[in-house]
Amino acid sequence: MIERTILVSLMMMPLTSAAQDSPFLGEWLLRLDQDNRIGRSAYGSLVFELGTGGLEAYIDGGSVNVLEIDGTRIVFDFDWSDLPDARHLSILEGALANGVITGTATENGEDRGGWRAMRSERRDTVGLAPEPVDLTGIWSRPAILSKHEFEVTAAGRAADERYDSTIDDPILRCVSDGLIRMSHGPFHIEVVSMPNKIIVLHEDLHEVRRIYTDGRDFPADIEYANLAMGFSIGRWEGSTLVVESRGLKPSVWDAAGMPISSDAVVTERWYVDDAGELHVEFSLDDPVNYHRPVEMHGVRSPLPPSTLIPEYSCDPHAFYRSLQLEGRLDEYWSRGANRL
Repeated sequence: MIERTILVSLMMMPLTSAAQDSPFLGEWLLRLDQDNRIGRSAYGSLVFELGTGGLEAYIDGGSVNVLEIDGTRIVFDFDWSDLPDARHLSILEGALANGVITGTATENGEDRGGWRAMRSERRDTVGLAPEPVDLTGIWSRPAILSKHEFEVTAAGRAADERYDSTIDDPILRCVSDGLIRMSHGPFHIEVVSMPNKIIVLHEDLHEVRRIYTDGRDFPADIEYANLAMGFSIGRWEGSTLVVESRGLKPSVWDAAGMPISSDAVVTERWYVDDAGELHVEFSLDDPVNYHRPVEMHGVRSPLPPSTLIPEYSCDPHAFYRSLQLEGRLDEYWSRGANRL
C-alpha cells in the first residue's frame, strides 16, 4: 500500500498535464482474455474522465488508479475479487493504436494474460420494435471482471462497518443471497421463456426468479416489498430484453458486505451475441450507498440440453453449531437488525 501511494504521488504532476488532451478520455468496452474466476474472456466498462487531479479511471463504476501516462501508453491498476471474495490487485499496461488499447495484465509481476479496450458503442435499442428472442436453455456460470471496491456514501460506509461476514452473511443460514449476488455467482442457470414472463431457475439455492413481460407495472408500495430477488418487469427493445427490478430487501451483494438499500434499482440488458453467448449487463443504481452506479457484465455460454443441474445442498446446522461452540449465539441473537 505504501509503495502504491508513493507511485501515485510521483505520477500526479505529469498525469495532470497529460490528461488535458488525453486520447483516452471517454467510455471504453474492456475485455480481459481471462476473467478472474473461471479463466474465460470477460467484459466490463472502462471510463476515463478529467478530474481535478488529472485523469481519473473507473472500471464497472468503481475507481482505479491511473499510474502512468506517456503519449499513447497508459498504466493503471485494477482491484478484483476471486471466488472466496479475497481482494487482488492487477496492473494493466497498454498502448493505444488505431482506436484500440491493447496490453497485458500482471499481478505481483506474474502474467495474467492480455487485455484490450475498444470505444464503447452502447446498444441503442430505445424505440426499436420488439423482436423477442427465445432464451430458453441452460447457460453456464458467468465470466465477469469482478471489481472489488466501489466508492460508498457515508450511509454505505456505516452499513459496511456494521456488517460482520462471519455472522451476518445470509448464505451462512442458507438464505437467498439476492438478485445481484445470484446473477454473478459461479452457478448455472436455466431460462424458460413463456408468452407473458421469463422464468430463471438458479442452481444457487434453487432460487426461482420471474421476469414479467406482459406490460404490467410495479405493485403499489414496491419500495416496501423486501424481496431477495426483487420484483422484475421486462420489455423487448429489438432483440434486447431490458429488465428493471425494484423492491429489493436491504442486503449485501457479496460476502464482503457491499450493501444494497431498499431504494435500489437494478437495470439489466439481456442479449445473445453472434457466437450464441448470453450477455447480461447490470447497472445497480443505489445513491443511498454508492456515489456512482455499480456495473457488471456477465457472459454465459449455452450448455447442451442434456446438462443436469445438480441438487444444491445447504444445511444451516453447521453454522449454528459453530456459533454455539464458539460461544457466539448470544451475539448472533443480538444482531437481529443485521440479519439480512
